[in-house]
Amino acid sequence: YKSAVSVVCSGSSEMDFFSEYGDANRYKIQEVIGKGSYGVVCSAIDQHTGDKVAIKKIHNIFEHLSDAARILREIKLLRLLRHPDIVEIRHIMLPPSRRDFKDIYVVFELMDTDLHQVIKANDDLTKEHHQFFLYQMLRALKYIHTANVYHRDLKPKNILANANCKLKICDFGLARVAFNDTPTTVFWTDYVATRWYRAPELCGSFFTKYSPAIDIWSIGCIFAEILTGKPLFPGKNVVHQLDLMTDLLGTPSLDTVSRIRNEKARRYLSSMRKKQPVCFSERFPKADPAALKLMQRLLAFDPKDRPTAEEALADPYFKGLGKVEREPSCQPISKFEFEFERKKVTKEDVKELIFREILEYHPQLLKDYMNGTEKTNFLYPSAVDNFRRQFANLEENGGKGGAIVPSDRKHVSLPSSLVISWYYGIALHDKRWSGLLQFILHQFLQKIRSLPKFPKGFQQVDQEEWLAR
Repeated sequence: YKSAVSVVCSGSSEMDFFSEYGDANRYKIQEVIGKGSYGVVCSAIDQHTGDKVAIKKIHNIFEHLSDAARILREIKLLRLLRHPDIVEIRHIMLPPSRRDFKDIYVVFELMDTDLHQVIKANDDLTKEHHQFFLYQMLRALKYIHTANVYHRDLKPKNILANANCKLKICDFGLARVAFNDTPTTVFWTDYVATRWYRAPELCGSFFTKYSPAIDIWSIGCIFAEILTGKPLFPGKNVVHQLDLMTDLLGTPSLDTVSRIRNEKARRYLSSMRKKQPVCFSERFPKADPAALKLMQRLLAFDPKDRPTAEEALADPYFKGLGKVEREPSCQPISKFEFEFERKKVTKEDVKELIFREILEYHPQLLKDYMNGTEKTNFLYPSAVDNFRRQFANLEENGGKGGAIVPSDRKHVSLPSSLVISWYYGIALHDKRWSGLLQFILHQFLQKIRSLPKFPKGFQQVDQEEWLAR
């Protein structure tokens, strides 16, 4: 995007700003790797570090206020939620001016694929994969939920993956921060998440209170899909969705039904013929019995019966895999960070808030902004036009020479490379994990055309160095 900027201000050296804010010369665009209504994503090389990155161009962000608010929500949450299992924004490029910008360019670290593609391409994942994948998803949820954030749109396409089995949760556009003084009915009115992974209490606005249990249900659905290779509840509509749920779980208790707010849903479930729950070992005959016991907890029909992410991490299924008490938590997010969610705002209000978020990645300009001395117009050297031309050329030519991910793919990026530590980690040098990638991933990653032909192996850290971190 536009950068290597000079700022129009007296008494300041332009070269100082070239050094601090230079973006155009920093990234070498390679190919288009994703397109959609939101814009386009290109892969690039960070020439300062040598890292592969994804640059996501989001265009016309202020055309619709709801879209602008979603973008603001996501970039703010991804700045505040810093965890190895959550997508990380590396950088957001400085716009040409504070007042007139309409596109933004967000830089992530490039990831190989997403969990949807991994599941789709493979039918030979091991029990160790199942365990490792679920642990990472729950570990991320523990962190997210302790921040009082609900993701609300968890599904395989919103969980990124790479060749060393690392998973990262992305797409926080529908996420919300829960505050005790926020009315639940207002809080959830715009919920539009994918039906197949939606908790039963969201099928018809069931319960008077929503909780982090909605995300736990989604993880249970994703885990079942990892085990079988197929979506667990592929409902065609809300009624069909409820039918599929009750076919597996049985009809809910009268107590549960009595607390359903939606009258039509309450009548439908009350009039439904009595269904007995199906034994999970019959439905999933090849799965680890311990995995099924945990999955049954995650998929409890009544949200109060589902475990928290932390409780799920302590399940016997993960015995010896990690230390739950050492998995990081997050301080609850201040309600002042999300005042815009609690009052009526204009497009200009949201534009100013997005600009403020962008400045978080430009420390000197942020300092000037906070001091009231920042300037609103920036000049760019010719390198900026070259950068823009690279991006436009790839858009016009459909990313010639590179694989195009599905049009609904909105993120192709993730944080820095995995460093195994006792604080964050799982004992991947344990003999149970030895050769895991070489045994499975080499074959299944080759099936995914967007991935490298020869996947990376786990980064090994010897025990002394690992424990010393």
